[in-house]
Amino acid sequence: MDQGDFSRLVESMADFVQAKTKLNVDLIHQPPFLSTRQLGFNVIATLVWIPFTIKKIVKGKTLLHDPKLWLTGLVFDYFFSFLFGFGFRERDGGCWVRLGDANSGLDRLWQKKKAEVQQQ
Repeated sequence: MDQGDFSRLVESMADFVQAKTKLNVDLIHQPPFLSTRQLGFNVIATLVWIPFTIKKIVKGKTLLHDPKLWLTGLVFDYFFSFLFGFGFRERDGGCWVRLGDANSGLDRLWQKKKAEVQQQ
């Protein structure tokens, strides 16, 4: 049994210790993710924050109303969709090469060179 067979949860660590050392590990107490004070603070902060957010949305002063943000997103989307989309093909185990559209002159030249290399 390898250490990699166990996940990183507390119960799995206890199982690993029991398997390797033959020692008995008692029940592990885990506190909740958020205490009642933290949960109460989050609820009150959210209730105070809601009117200010609604006011900004109605006035149109949010990031979703910013045209520069939308333009930036569109440029990144176009760039990455072209980069990892139709414009590139995988060659020889992960080398990315710009070949153009399928059945173009570059693509036919690439197929011809590839066939010549395979025959040698």
